Amino acid sequence: MLSYEFMSYLGFLGTVVTAVWSLAWWLNGHFNNIRKDVTLLGKEILDKLEYHERHDDTRFSQLRDDIWDIRVRNAAIDKTIPPTRYITKGNN
Repeated sequence: MLSYEFMSYLGFLGTVVTAVWSLAWWLNGHFNNIRKDVTLLGKEILDKLEYHERHDDTRFSQLRDDIWDIRVRNAAIDKTIPPTRYITKGNN
């Protein structure tokens, strides 16, 4: 029959192994949740950056058109030949 001392060591070892395994499993679950949150946060940040980039492109395009209009107006006031404008698709 197994001695009392051996059974206590076996019980202690089993407790330690079970505690470490359960804490590692719990910690792994938390790391997975954090990884999912970071991935979602990164996606949201990229979506917002792309939205603002599109918005800036539109705003700067309008600003370029406004500057062009000012240059043409100033040329008309000065009675000089307006500078030629490179016509691109959509700027007819």
